[in-house]
Amino acid sequence: MLVPMKVDYGVRTLVYLAQKDNATFTSTSDIARAQHIPEPYLLRICSELQKSGLIESRRGPQGGHKLGKAAESISVSDVVNSVDYSLAPIDCVEEPDGCRLSGACSQRELWSDVEAMLLEHLSKVKISELKNQQIQMVSAVPVQTNF
Repeated sequence: MLVPMKVDYGVRTLVYLAQKDNATFTSTSDIARAQHIPEPYLLRICSELQKSGLIESRRGPQGGHKLGKAAESISVSDVVNSVDYSLAPIDCVEEPDGCRLSGACSQRELWSDVEAMLLEHLSKVKISELKNQQIQMVSAVPVQTNF
């Protein structure tokens, strides 16, 4: 199962913003550059994150984005609900009418349970935890010098 890019980019954006001073806004281009996210796609993701209250956005020369809530109160499942709405491993979990077998398919309930377990776990993972892990990982990387 692949995590949708919107979820990956949304989490990366929030972790990046969590590492910033929340008194100032960070530009979309800075986030895109630092996180290797195409800027036009990031704009759409930020719009969805803003609608759900996970970030605040402001236009203009001093504009950009910052967290809309404390990083400790934002879970990865909040991001899923904001930008993708589903982590169903197969289409029939979300669109049962699209499958001729969905009314009598033993697998549909299995995959629905998998999605529920995944979302339950992701609801326990906070952006603040990922931020702290990221800071530790970056500080553990040895500095390379060019001789």
